[in-house]
Amino acid sequence: MPKGLEGVRIVEVGGAVAMPIVGMLMGSWGAEVIHVEPTGSGDNQRHLLKQGMSGWAKPNKINYLWEHVDRNKKSIAINLKSDEGQQALHRLIAGADVFVNNLRPYEVGKFNLSYETLQKANPKLIYANLTGYGQKGPEKNTGGYDSVAFWARSGVMDLMHDIDSAPNISRPAYGDHVTSLSLLSGIMSALYMRERTGEAQEVEVSLYNTAVWVLGFDVAGCLITGEDAVRPQRKTMGNPIRNVYPTKDKRWIMLGMTNAQHYWPAFCAAVGHPELENDPRFATYEDRAEHAFELIRIIEDIFLTRPYAEWIDILSANKLVWSPVTTPLEVTRDEQARANDFFMKWDHPDYGPVEVVNNPIKLSKAPAKITRKAPELGEHTDELMKELGYDAQEIEALKAAGKIG
Repeated sequence: MPKGLEGVRIVEVGGAVAMPIVGMLMGSWGAEVIHVEPTGSGDNQRHLLKQGMSGWAKPNKINYLWEHVDRNKKSIAINLKSDEGQQALHRLIAGADVFVNNLRPYEVGKFNLSYETLQKANPKLIYANLTGYGQKGPEKNTGGYDSVAFWARSGVMDLMHDIDSAPNISRPAYGDHVTSLSLLSGIMSALYMRERTGEAQEVEVSLYNTAVWVLGFDVAGCLITGEDAVRPQRKTMGNPIRNVYPTKDKRWIMLGMTNAQHYWPAFCAAVGHPELENDPRFATYEDRAEHAFELIRIIEDIFLTRPYAEWIDILSANKLVWSPVTTPLEVTRDEQARANDFFMKWDHPDYGPVEVVNNPIKLSKAPAKITRKAPELGEHTDELMKELGYDAQEIEALKAAGKIG
């Protein structure tokens, strides 16, 4: 019996992050994942780190962005603008379980890769498409990366800043990673349903739609009230112990006590000010909300008396809901993260021993593994073309003509 997803073949067309990272995750459970890249320079993701991502990432001899997105895959280079390239891809998809792409509707037509076309050749095919804004509507052919389609367009960016400051620019590929889990759940659900019913189907996901779903509490309120979402400000947060505070050494502590009345006495004792507990201005949730500006200033002054490390020790000794605001580098050294296998050690065939971010979904019977390094461009072209019935002479002729690479 196959283990995990062994025996499942996935063909992917496209680039960036949200779509291809799904293949990396499925490959970690044993699926065979074939990344179809353009001939010539290949997927642009190969080159982003070398370019420095315009100041968003640090260049390194280890192409960690490419390994993060594309390990566990094979690469075949095909010129999809050519009839011969399209024919080769159709042959490849005819034997696949899943075809996943981030093509816009006009590109689907241009490359002859519609769901209807492919399903006729392979009725068991799960066809998964990811776009910026969806397959319908006036912007169906508009390009959309996560910074615009996920963050800016959905309302997330507007809510994630104080009113007197500019909106925060999202971290690179943050919305992509969230959306990849939507796409993954759709593909896995469709595969499961195919096992039960024998019927394959189309999966549709967009960055914009996923972001609106993630913002569901706020958007649900807008739909019911007809009014815009509430944007609380740090200095007037209605629940002052669900707020962020600076420390003496200019670090930050996040308090997350949503059930505020339950935690209020213990919080006052922990920070060394038990007199605040029964202060008539702050004794109840309603009192604290009414006097939030005043209480936030008091709590801020308290936190400014000690450095970050001391507050971590103090708060750790009490049963409160809080977190240090850590840096990504600190996360890589976090005992809790390591205890739960957030990272995976790997002896890379080119780079030697490295660590990578592990699959976040833990399956007890099919633990995630690294099956292969991110491929060189067209590393598996010959192997796959031979499997599709092309002989060596045909392969060389197609390469010479620029149809494959």
